[in-house]
Amino acid sequence: MPKPYRVSAGGIVFVDSKMLLVRYENLDGSTLLAGPGGALERGENAIQAIRRETREETGIVVQPSKVIFIEDLENDRYKMCKIWMLCEYVGGQITQTPEADQEGIIACGWFTREDLHSETVFPPEVIEHEWSEFTDETWQAQVLPSRFAVF
Repeated sequence: MPKPYRVSAGGIVFVDSKMLLVRYENLDGSTLLAGPGGALERGENAIQAIRRETREETGIVVQPSKVIFIEDLENDRYKMCKIWMLCEYVGGQITQTPEADQEGIIACGWFTREDLHSETVFPPEVIEHEWSEFTDETWQAQVLPSRFAVF
């Protein structure tokens, strides 16, 4: 039987050479970092979802500007297409929100590239590029390889 399909969107946000990420704890006690994001709600497009999810998960207000990556993910429950967009920071302060608590986010923060050397980061391709590449006019969205994910 085919798995349900889900469309999701996430924000890639930089301020002063730091990236906004949320931290999740895995069942084994390890953690991972990811850009804020989640499933599109009924009647919502990717830009609206990124604005909402980023605010709900971090307290930060953003304006998505262009697609950076498109991911094809699968887990035990569903298959998912995730659209990652570069976002402009508009305002707000990092806050541990009730929505973040409900989603299992244990922390959020601004991370330098050096902070990420020993971390598991999603999408992993974000640390494989110089971050300035994403803002360059020549950057074109990349369709990432399909992968199985535990989430």
